[in-house]
Amino acid sequence: MTFIIQGLNGAEIMPLEKLFKPAGVAKTEAITASRPIDEEERHDVGREGRQAGAERAYRTVSELPQGGAVLFAQRIMSTPVVSLAPETTVDETLNVLRQSRFRHLPVVSESGRLVGIVSDRDILHYAAGLGDNYRPQRPRASSARVELLMKTPVLTASPDTDVRHVARLLVARRVGAMPIVEAGVLAGIITRNDILNAVMSNFVLELWA
Repeated sequence: MTFIIQGLNGAEIMPLEKLFKPAGVAKTEAITASRPIDEEERHDVGREGRQAGAERAYRTVSELPQGGAVLFAQRIMSTPVVSLAPETTVDETLNVLRQSRFRHLPVVSESGRLVGIVSDRDILHYAAGLGDNYRPQRPRASSARVELLMKTPVLTASPDTDVRHVARLLVARRVGAMPIVEAGVLAGIITRNDILNAVMSNFVLELWA
């Protein structure tokens, strides 16, 4: 079982104790009313509410006791994976998202090594000229290469990783997918749906005991 941070500059193995290190308590600040919630933000609030149920399911998996039989990532990952080349344009990526109906697309080099990942949200924000806080930016070219807006480096897992650890990291890091990598090469991907399907299909007491 291995977690690896992988990107353009190579790969680094991440120890479990570092990934799951308890976070400190953040200092609270007073909240000041500034403006009403606009429609875009209202949409996000609704989406976060819908995600709450999914996150509870992930925690159900990740908090189950260790020991006994283990469900490995390679058993539930989606493969083969629809991926992009770094030189793929934003316009081409939008077409792939429409046709595949996936929400996360890994970006791989010519040799098959994972170098980044891009989500439908990343692409739509870029295409709409929106910044991280939904602030309008100047118009952006749809001919831009996806390597300019992909997330890199990426947290990945090996095929023999316990699915409970993957579920826990999806919750803790608030991400929707985790690439599965073997010898540096993309082998599969685990999404939120894969985790939920694992709960429904493999909820055996001996497995989760």
